[in-house]
Amino acid sequence: MITAKDVAKYFLSKDYNKKLFNTKLVEYNHRKAYEGNIRLNKYLYFAQTVYLAKYDKLLFNDDFIAYDNGPVIKEIVDNYSYLQANSNKEAITLPKEIENFLDKIYISLENALCEELIDITHEDSAWKDLSDKTYYAPIIDLLKYKEKFKKQYRGIIKVMDI
Repeated sequence: MITAKDVAKYFLSKDYNKKLFNTKLVEYNHRKAYEGNIRLNKYLYFAQTVYLAKYDKLLFNDDFIAYDNGPVIKEIVDNYSYLQANSNKEAITLPKEIENFLDKIYISLENALCEELIDITHEDSAWKDLSDKTYYAPIIDLLKYKEKFKKQYRGIIKVMDI
């Protein structure tokens, strides 16, 4: 199985000019972070949840935790600077069907503002159910929400032709 880091590298490699996955320091919900780091974690979350809704299985096994700005993968948050700086140096090859899926996620999110991505994840019940516990950064059990994701993403899956 691929890892969240593999998917992160793939998304980063698509952003040649580092426009989306940048190192601009921003503050949302009283937490400072790189805008690109927030965006990357949202892309990973949407890729994981849409994949789960469509294929009934996880794309990768890395856990998302509930932060103030939504679901994140701790390893990606902690290593974003390194991943972003080396995104054009480390080639990543994934199975073609996974690349096609990720390309559709990338294209569907590339024009969204970071604030919009945060707002969307804040409406997600998997994060919402833990939003009062974000100080402790609990793990989000995505499999528990699989049936909700199937309903939630039905239209997106159809429109994206996944």
